[in-house]
Amino acid sequence: MTNNEFKQVLLDNSQFMSKQELEEIIENELLKSESEMDADLIEYCLDSIKKLELSEESNKKEESKKVFFINPKMWRVLVAMAVVFVFAITASAFYFNIPEEIAQLINGNAELDFNLENADTTADDYALLETDLAKELENFGITPVTFPEAMVRKECKITKIENITVNESISLDANVEFTYNENIGSLMIRHFRPMDTEWTGSSTVMDVEAGEMINVNGMDVLVFEQEKTCAIMYKDNSTKYTFYIECDFETAKEFAKTIK
Repeated sequence: MTNNEFKQVLLDNSQFMSKQELEEIIENELLKSESEMDADLIEYCLDSIKKLELSEESNKKEESKKVFFINPKMWRVLVAMAVVFVFAITASAFYFNIPEEIAQLINGNAELDFNLENADTTADDYALLETDLAKELENFGITPVTFPEAMVRKECKITKIENITVNESISLDANVEFTYNENIGSLMIRHFRPMDTEWTGSSTVMDVEAGEMINVNGMDVLVFEQEKTCAIMYKDNSTKYTFYIECDFETAKEFAKTIK
């Protein structure tokens, strides 16, 4: 078959040839010497490839259009699902269930009164005073204490207890490091001394993703979720407790609920 005859067949049947077959024809022609190469045949093949590409693009657009011609009832269902999904994400990202008079979320940070004046700050009981942890803290002058019972159970391992008091006339301070279900945690306790003037000001918890107040052992306990850490804060009379645990929000709340 001559090139002219082949070109006529190509014109008649190119719509049945694949893009790969057409590219192979072009490649074979390009391998020939300049005198033997058929530029017209190459051009025919290129035109056919272009037509195939345009046809494919057109089919894709048609398929895309078909997506929007769905059953109106189904469309309403999909829209409703999307709204619920977005609402769930928004609610999760901005969950903050703490009264304004105790803590306020400002630019992603929680601002709270240093003294937690409007919160419940008197423990109902001190059920863990006979534990080794309570006795160690008593050696530092910090007593009575109320902390999560989870800290003295098998799921928790205390790795360090240290007296970090700087000025005894202001406060007695201790730091406790531990692991809770393999989550690294720390506790800072500040037992403030009686003073003629009261401490004033505010505390800030940075980059809060969620916050909730729960009442445990008569005290309002604040639980905050941050990017990789959760903070737990509460006060019993003149003693302030601040926990940081590398865990999720629910785990931190369950930990806090064991305060006795």
